[in-house]
Amino acid sequence: MIRMALAFLFVALLTVQADARTRWRPGILRSRTPNASARVSGRAWSGGPQEVATAKAERAAAMGIKGHLGGGFGGGNAEGVGFSTVSAQHALNNCCFTGQRRVAGAAVARGRDGWYAVKIYY
Repeated sequence: MIRMALAFLFVALLTVQADARTRWRPGILRSRTPNASARVSGRAWSGGPQEVATAKAERAAAMGIKGHLGGGFGGGNAEGVGFSTVSAQHALNNCCFTGQRRVAGAAVARGRDGWYAVKIYY
């Protein structure tokens, strides 16, 4: 019985890891959300500011990255990132430049340990 439970857990972990790998590959961002049309080529993100913010937030959440991902800003001039274990709004409030610049796009994605936020500014 324990072997069966461990085997099931092992298969479940492999499935989760395989799913995370198929969502991100250098050059292509695959997303389950229909409005996230951003792509990355090399290290530069493309798409509008909202699409880039959504794609970066999803990538940060999937990988557990609590910092800047690099690349472009989708037509914006700056980027702010935030993280919170409290709420999505708290993560947005923690983004760099909050209240100092005009927002071009903002997105929050839920990761396994909290909310990951990205704002793109003009």
